[in-house]
Amino acid sequence: MSPPSREQLLKTAKIFLQGFNEFTPEAVTRLGSPSCTYRMGPECLKQAPKNNDEIKAFVKALQTITPTFELKLVEGEEIMVDVEARKIAMHVRSHSPTVAGLYQNEYIFIVTMSEDGTMVDDVLEFTDSLHSADMLPKMAKAIEEAAQK
Repeated sequence: MSPPSREQLLKTAKIFLQGFNEFTPEAVTRLGSPSCTYRMGPECLKQAPKNNDEIKAFVKALQTITPTFELKLVEGEEIMVDVEARKIAMHVRSHSPTVAGLYQNEYIFIVTMSEDGTMVDDVLEFTDSLHSADMLPKMAKAIEEAAQK
């Protein structure tokens, strides 16, 4: 099978981003293949890889502390595409008002697509570890408190 086209990979990347902006468990994972893995780096954040069901549960938990999550390409940046490897790389920023405070972060996503380029097989998300190390515990505490209500 020949690799998917650049256009197909870009289309899938844009739908992938759109899912985060819709901010429902189903939307965030809509392109995840059955064996899709979501990994978060750097390693110092100690985040275990997640599958589609775990990401759905994570998004559902986040919804208890924030009404919206916005993820956009950094202005002036373009999605990088490696057709042969079926990978895209994106430099993005997030914005989300949470009960734990404003969550804004910067990421590099490296996404591996399925053989036909229509699904996501692997997500490697590198995040600003300084900001994440500060906000993730606050957000986890807020999620825990929301669950107790």
